[in-house]
Amino acid sequence: MYLAKDSLARYSIQAVELWNQLETAETPKEEEAILKEIWEIQTDQEIAADTQAELADQLDAEICAVKARLKHLVELHNQAIERLERWRNSLDKTLLQFHSMGVIPTEIVGRSRHIRLKENPPSCEVLINPCDLPTEYRTEKLVVTPNKRKILADWKQGIPVDGTRIERKLRVEYGIVPSNLTAATEVISNRALNSQETHSTTQKTGRKEKALPKNTDTSNKKVKARVG
Repeated sequence: MYLAKDSLARYSIQAVELWNQLETAETPKEEEAILKEIWEIQTDQEIAADTQAELADQLDAEICAVKARLKHLVELHNQAIERLERWRNSLDKTLLQFHSMGVIPTEIVGRSRHIRLKENPPSCEVLINPCDLPTEYRTEKLVVTPNKRKILADWKQGIPVDGTRIERKLRVEYGIVPSNLTAATEVISNRALNSQETHSTTQKTGRKEKALPKNTDTSNKKVKARVG
């Protein structure tokens, strides 16, 4: 279950219902139809706006969380790959060192495998500026890139450039109604706190510890004491 879904349950029941529907959707078309329902079946535009904005915020938060976990996993795997590659390179390096010392020949035969030291194809390293090489030893490439800043600047001045097209796409921004700014700030703080608590619990043990049961027999003990 996504962490965002738990958080949504505290602030928007409608958004939770949408999230549940999105989880069961099997195709992108189904997902698109579900999201369109926010506005197609809405009877109150204010509720629809709050539902969509709340869902958008939680999706952004979930995306950031997943990316953070992905980054951590990539770092772990990269470290493992680097370590294995270091071991692999050390195998070859050791043989080359012993061969340079005259300890082993260029070919070693075992019981089921053999090792052969072979020369790589020749490689060339240029020690001077390539422009100083004779013409027959140079390959020149002309790279042409458009000056988009200049094109946009001229467009703003009413000067169109043939072969170009200027677009201004709309983007969606989700804000907070000024009258609800204080309440929204408290909501954001609660989310951050919940996220930190969940993250710290996962990092420590990967599981939640069982709480010790409280003593519920104090009243019975008192009664027994009086009777005695």
